[in-house]
Amino acid sequence: MLTDYHMHLQPDGVAERREAAATWEAHGGPLSVDWIRRYVEAARRRAVGEIALTEHVYRFAAVRDWHDVPFWREEATEDVDAYCAAVAEARAEGLPVLLGVEMDWLPHRRDEIAAFLAAHPFDIVLGSVHYLGDLGVDAPGAPATAALGAEAVWDRYLDEFVAAARSGLFDVMAHPDLPKVFGHPAPEPARARFDEVVAAVAEAGVAIECSSAGLRKAVRELYPEPDLLRRFREAGVPATLASDAHRPEDVAADYSTAVAALRGAGYTEITRFRSRVPEPTPIRTWS
Repeated sequence: MLTDYHMHLQPDGVAERREAAATWEAHGGPLSVDWIRRYVEAARRRAVGEIALTEHVYRFAAVRDWHDVPFWREEATEDVDAYCAAVAEARAEGLPVLLGVEMDWLPHRRDEIAAFLAAHPFDIVLGSVHYLGDLGVDAPGAPATAALGAEAVWDRYLDEFVAAARSGLFDVMAHPDLPKVFGHPAPEPARARFDEVVAAVAEAGVAIECSSAGLRKAVRELYPEPDLLRRFREAGVPATLASDAHRPEDVAADYSTAVAALRGAGYTEITRFRSRVPEPTPIRTWS
């Protein structure tokens, strides 16, 4: 079967959510079963049988003080228990929805991250490196590359990506080559480290995602790029499928490209999760 294990019920940004609010309020709100059903229906139209809602951890008020960055504090408004209850209700209605979270890697909050994850019944936990200190890797208004330059960002990002994978906190590492998002491909010093990164992820026993989200960004490329995806496969790293949708229309977007990339890299299976336990499942032939 096909899955989509990375999506969000709202867009990022206060203004963006204000602009989009009418779409979910017409269905009873962003945590309503009817709004979640929109995501499931979008998935079904693209032959996807199971989805995981993986809201950003920074969306929750409980973690507002974890990171002293204006964007983080502005975003932290939702109730994590209400989110968990909404997904449970959707599942009780028969919808094929898993409860997940996209957890930022914040080295100074390792204990808090572990406690947060232990306190909630997640099926899948994505690990993401969005910040290098206070600098956002993929922040549209002030990306880290503007302050540090692409080569330094890549070097620091790979350091943090490896540390996050080794932390034991996450099930899947999201968008492994995120610094390319604004069109900054990995420079040669970073590419020279890819085998080191792949080996660390393989040793840690976590999965990586093959995400179509980059095809909707300036870079116009999957995460990870095909060569890096192949290296992960050769190292025995399992993979999930993802779209990083922030609206129903983007669920499983460009999956024909993502599935072809997985097969081209040599993957014959993707990994499903339930209660954070992985289970390989064959990739269904795209039709």
